[in-house]
Amino acid sequence: MVAATPPPTSRPDPQILARLERLPMARPQYGILLAGGLGHLFQALDIVIIGFMLPYLKAEFGLSNGEIGLIGGAAPVGMIVGAVAAGLFGDRLGRKSVMLHALLLFCAASVSIAFADGLTFVIIARIVAGLGAGAEAAIVSPYISEFATGRNRGRFVSGVTFFFSLGNVVAALLGSFVVPLDNGWRIASVLCGLPVLVLLWWRRSLPESPRWLLSRGRAAEADAVVTRLEARVVAATGRPLPPVPATAVVPPTPHVSSSPSAVWRNGLARVTTATWISSFVFLFAFFGFFTWMPSLFLEIGVAPGLASLYSFLLFVAQPIGYLIALAVSDRFERRTLLVTFFSFATVSSVVLAVIPRDSVVLLFIGLALSICITCISGIFFPYSSEVYPTAVRATGAGLVSTAGNVGALAAPVAIGFAFGTVGFGGVFVAMGVLLAVGALVIRTLGPRVTGKTLEQVFADEAATASPDVAGTPAPAAVTEKG
Repeated sequence: MVAATPPPTSRPDPQILARLERLPMARPQYGILLAGGLGHLFQALDIVIIGFMLPYLKAEFGLSNGEIGLIGGAAPVGMIVGAVAAGLFGDRLGRKSVMLHALLLFCAASVSIAFADGLTFVIIARIVAGLGAGAEAAIVSPYISEFATGRNRGRFVSGVTFFFSLGNVVAALLGSFVVPLDNGWRIASVLCGLPVLVLLWWRRSLPESPRWLLSRGRAAEADAVVTRLEARVVAATGRPLPPVPATAVVPPTPHVSSSPSAVWRNGLARVTTATWISSFVFLFAFFGFFTWMPSLFLEIGVAPGLASLYSFLLFVAQPIGYLIALAVSDRFERRTLLVTFFSFATVSSVVLAVIPRDSVVLLFIGLALSICITCISGIFFPYSSEVYPTAVRATGAGLVSTAGNVGALAAPVAIGFAFGTVGFGGVFVAMGVLLAVGALVIRTLGPRVTGKTLEQVFADEAATASPDVAGTPAPAAVTEKG
C-alpha cells in the first residue's frame, strides 16, 4: 500500500528557493548533470544500436524484411508509452524514483535480448527497452532543470543533451567492433545492460528535486536536500556561499494540479500548443534527415563509398551543434535562438532541395542542416522542461517528448513513401515547410525564459493569459528587498 502524500502547496518556499538560486556552479551540480547526461546517452544507444543488429537478427532467425521492420519500430512505440508514464509518475512519485526504475527497466530488457530465441521475444524486449529509454529521456530534463539557477539553466541542461551525441558514438563503436563477432549481437545486448551499475551510484548520491518536494508540501525534506547541497558546494569550492537575500521574493504561484489536463489550463495552453507542434516537427526532421540521408545520397548517384563517408561526416557534425547550443543558450533568449535555428534549418533544407546534384555542395549544405538541427536539439530540451510549473513539469515534458517521438516514428515511413512520389527535392521542400512551422509556433506562442527562475517563467505566462490568475509579476530572479 502506498503511503499518502501530503497535498501540494500552492506556493514554493521562498527561502529554500533563494538558497538554491544563489548557489554557484560546482562539482556537486556537475555530478547531477553527469547523471542526467547518462540518461540521454542510454536513449541514443538504444536508438542507434539496433540498426547494427538488424542484419544479424535477420540471418539468425530467418526473418523477412517486414519482420525486421517490426523490430525496428518496436522501441519507438515503447518510447512513446515510456515518455507519458515518466511524466505522470514523475509528478506523483518523484523525479529520482522514475529515473532509477526507468534505467533498471532499460538495462533488464537490453540484457534479455541476448537470450532471445525468436522474433516475438525480440519485439517484446525491444518495446520494454524503449519504454525504459523513453521514460529516462523524458524525466532527465525536468530533474536537471530544477537544480539549475535562472542564470545558468540553459547551459546546464544543454550540457545534458550533448551526451546524446556521445551515445551515438558508443553505439557506432559497439556496432562496428562487437556486433560483427560470432554472437556479437548477443554480446552487445549484454554490454547495453551494463549501465545498471550506474544505479548503485544514482541510488546513493542523487538527491530528490527540492522543487518537486516543495510542490508536494514536503518542505522539511526539501530543506534537508538544499542543506546537504550547500555543504557539498562549500567543500568543493573551499569558499563560503553568497549570502541568502534578506527577503526572498518569488512570484505567487497559483495552485496547479498534477493532472495531465492541467497542461491546458492556467495559461499553459499556448505553451503546450507551441511545444507539442515544435517537438513533433523537430524530431520528424531529426530522425527523417539522419535516417534517410545515407540512402538519399545513393539514390541521387553518389558512389557507395563516398556516400558512407558523407553520412559519417553528418553524424560527426552533431557534437558541433550541441556545443554551439551550449555556448549560446544563456547568452541570448532561448525562444529567439529556437526561432533562429529553426529558420536556418528551413533555409538549409530548401537549398538542399533546389541546388544542383553536386556531391560536394550537397555535403556542405547537409552539414549545415545537421548542425542546425542539433542546435535545435540542444536548446529545445531545456526549453521544454522550463516552460511548465513544477507540479506538472514532468507530465508536460513527458507529453512534449511523446509528441516528438510520434514525429520520430512517422518520419522514416513518411519520407520513404514521399521519396517515390516527389523525389529528393520534394522531400526536403516538405521538411523545410515543417521546420518553418516550428519557427512560427515558437515565435508566436512560446514564452521567454532566459535569466528567469522557473517560478517566474510560469508566473509571467499565467499573467499573460489571465492577470487575475498569477497576480502582479515579480522580479525575474530571486532578489533582496531593500
